[in-house]
Amino acid sequence: MLPDSAAYCYMFTDPSSNDLTRFEQLHPLEKTLVSQAVDRRKAEFGDARWCAHQALEQLGAQKEVARQPILRGERGAPIWPEGYTGSMTHTDGYRAAVVAPLSTVRSVGVDAEPAERLPDGVLNSIALRSEIGQLTKLVDAGLDHADRLLFCAKEATYKAWFPLTRRFLDFHEAEIDLRADGTFFSYLLVRPTPVPFITGTWMQRSGFLITTAVVQ
Repeated sequence: MLPDSAAYCYMFTDPSSNDLTRFEQLHPLEKTLVSQAVDRRKAEFGDARWCAHQALEQLGAQKEVARQPILRGERGAPIWPEGYTGSMTHTDGYRAAVVAPLSTVRSVGVDAEPAERLPDGVLNSIALRSEIGQLTKLVDAGLDHADRLLFCAKEATYKAWFPLTRRFLDFHEAEIDLRADGTFFSYLLVRPTPVPFITGTWMQRSGFLITTAVVQ
């Protein structure tokens, strides 16, 4: 799913449990970001950042770098240690982070969603007409939750887009070409743009849809 230079760390969790073990292991500055949140939010926050620190270690980052607090920047985007880029995601039952050196990857986005249909009315608010027609073909091919996959791909696209531009990207400002082989292309419809499109991959695993978008 990712370039060889990237590291991916993930974990499955019990959706009914608010396990704060990994949250308590975070740097104090990280914990202050959600100090007023409920335990459920602290748990997902802690798990995702724990994954991010593990991914940094997998890449061979020095201990002081791998454990450096990952704080928030503009629009809540994570501030990665110098020389690295990455992305985090969390949903009920699954957390993940991907990290890569900036020397090989300009930006990356990851998103995970439950492998189930979107709630009624959501698809029309996020999809272009061309995308809806494409989803019909994927459903006919056996992917019943293609609408959720589209949402997931758009989320990963935005996460890869924002670090390059520091600009918001609306759902209708990227046209996603989902392919049955586990890949997708995100064509940027806004100008100016640093790249005309972003490449991505997707997979279904243990009841979750997982997408990654990469700019190299």
